[in-house]
Amino acid sequence: NTHKINPFKYDMNEVLSASAMDPSKASAFLASVIAKASRVSSRDAKDFIRTFVDSGDLTKDESDRMCKLLDRYSKFR
Repeated sequence: NTHKINPFKYDMNEVLSASAMDPSKASAFLASVIAKASRVSSRDAKDFIRTFVDSGDLTKDESDRMCKLLDRYSKFR
């Protein structure tokens, strides 16, 4: 839901700031998550987040929190 993009960014930035991900990488990551969620689907955005768990940039707990944020801010039709 693009009407709630700013609260979503704020919540995601809180999770990312607590993570071990490099801050310069985090902004590009957040932009990619938003683009995938708004243009493709929230499922693809969740899969994209999970690829960063495999590479070691995020923990499973952090990715679960991000996926919950996607669910909370998504509009299901």
